[in-house]
Amino acid sequence: MPAIETTDWLALKARIATLVTAPVVPVYDPDAIVTPPADAVGPAPYILVSDVTNDPVRVGIARRGNAGVDHVRSGTLMLSLQWPIARPLSHTQLKELAGQIAEHFPADACMTYGPSRLRVTQDSAALQPYVDGAYRVAVVRVFWSSM
Repeated sequence: MPAIETTDWLALKARIATLVTAPVVPVYDPDAIVTPPADAVGPAPYILVSDVTNDPVRVGIARRGNAGVDHVRSGTLMLSLQWPIARPLSHTQLKELAGQIAEHFPADACMTYGPSRLRVTQDSAALQPYVDGAYRVAVVRVFWSSM
């Protein structure tokens, strides 16, 4: 049986897999070897995923047989939309795309996988876009915790 940290990640990953963007943008997991995509126009946009977990917080003494109930696990899921500067896109359009990604993770959205039951703890936020090298970057921040 996988560790609870593994099933937490798989619960997040299952939610990410249902994300639909327009235009369609490939998503790269934290362990992926990323070769930025390209098409006939040149470099193409993509999303990088990061998940930062916090130390578990003990909330009480678990009854015998309720393993894991005595700790709350939490973290921050970050989805970084990478948009090539060479592709036309206004600042407003980039913020809109990031907002659409954030809307996929509304407050109280539940994510499950095996024993893991996670929820989004507040509405996700599309942070201020910035330029990094040859890309415009818009980060979406998703706070989550175990239920």
